[in-house]
Amino acid sequence: MQAVLNFSSSLQHTLIVGAFCSGKDLLAGYAIKNIKQQRPSLKVYVIDIKGHPRESHYYANADFLRIKNSSNVSSQADVEGLVSWIQHCFTEFESIEGKKLLVLSESTLVFHFFAQNKSNRTWLSNKIISYLCLGNASGIYIWLIGTNFSFQETRISRQFWVLVKLLAIVHQENFASYNYLLSTDFLPKSGQPCAEEIRAIASQSPVKRAVYFNGEWLPMPRLDFERFS
Repeated sequence: MQAVLNFSSSLQHTLIVGAFCSGKDLLAGYAIKNIKQQRPSLKVYVIDIKGHPRESHYYANADFLRIKNSSNVSSQADVEGLVSWIQHCFTEFESIEGKKLLVLSESTLVFHFFAQNKSNRTWLSNKIISYLCLGNASGIYIWLIGTNFSFQETRISRQFWVLVKLLAIVHQENFASYNYLLSTDFLPKSGQPCAEEIRAIASQSPVKRAVYFNGEWLPMPRLDFERFS
């Protein structure tokens, strides 16, 4: 379990995948707390378009937290406004000097909104690809957090996704996200145990979740500021 808690000790591009309420943002917030202790000069910038008040404290240790509630986005004008705001956040992030980490919460939804316009979709995919390929040299790192990711919708091909470390969370009673992962190339063949094996691992967790990290499935530990059942 300790390996999961320390996943951020080696700063790298990371993809955190899991179903709704699986604990993705909680784990990310805990990791940010740890990484700020290890690398106090690192600037952490979080973009959160969910804006759930019960989860805002997860990112209390971030240097910059930009929140916008997207639940009221219904018209094309709303979408364009949200996309413009996110682009502004990227610009602000890039203006920060020194090593920095961009945490894009609700990335699946972000890709969805950007995909509604070809130009916007291209802008986002190119921006993320540039971070993945050139980020280490320029001190830029990115964590993408979401429920699932489609190669087609993100317009980011497999050759770039291999630059990202995968961390997946599966609840003992919810295998929707796991079944989706099995249909992609994110999980290597060695990381695809059957459902019963995943359930057995999750049963050893105090929060009944299994976590895929660094090539193996592990029981998810209870975190200091656990808030969900």
